[in-house]
Amino acid sequence: MASAIRRARRISPSLQNATLIKLTNISPTATPADIRRLVLRSQIPGVEDVAIDNTFLEPNGSAFLTLAHPDYLVPRSLDALEMVTISGLHPIAEPSNRKPARALFQGSGLSSELKSDGKNVVVWGFPHILDPAALDQQALGGFSFPPGEDYIFKMPTTPKYSSCSRFMVRLASVPEAHRLVRQLHMTHWRPDYHGNKYLIRARVIY
Repeated sequence: MASAIRRARRISPSLQNATLIKLTNISPTATPADIRRLVLRSQIPGVEDVAIDNTFLEPNGSAFLTLAHPDYLVPRSLDALEMVTISGLHPIAEPSNRKPARALFQGSGLSSELKSDGKNVVVWGFPHILDPAALDQQALGGFSFPPGEDYIFKMPTTPKYSSCSRFMVRLASVPEAHRLVRQLHMTHWRPDYHGNKYLIRARVIY
């Protein structure tokens, strides 16, 4: 267990004013609600917010806790976090001076920076030539979106998704996000035209 070998843990002077705790060794399936339960079980004070860390819209096994004040950053809190488990794993807790990032257009960053709150959906498997307007017209009719805001974002190509295009869609509510996933996930795009060539997948971003 991580805390068992860190009984003499000390916080570096360069991190003593930090208001973030980075958790690693987190299951990629963990949600912010899971992280909040972990915080509750560890009984550490001063946590104001939690966020999942994403790389290209995929959880990367890390999460961040935001503290109300640097005074809450004490070794016993880090140890307490490492004593509990989440999905059978003991997290590793470290102070962090991470700077805020503009996560939207790359899809890499904290769920709070992506402004998700369970309302964003990533959908992929589409032909490369598909653009947001065509996706909106052909697949998103009948859904509700935030008024007066852009709500479809075509994401950059990555090596993992080099053979298809991906989009992030921002819905008006959490139920709408889950409804979109149910409607699109594991369906084929335009089977009347493409047959079974393009299998669509969809997932809520937490």
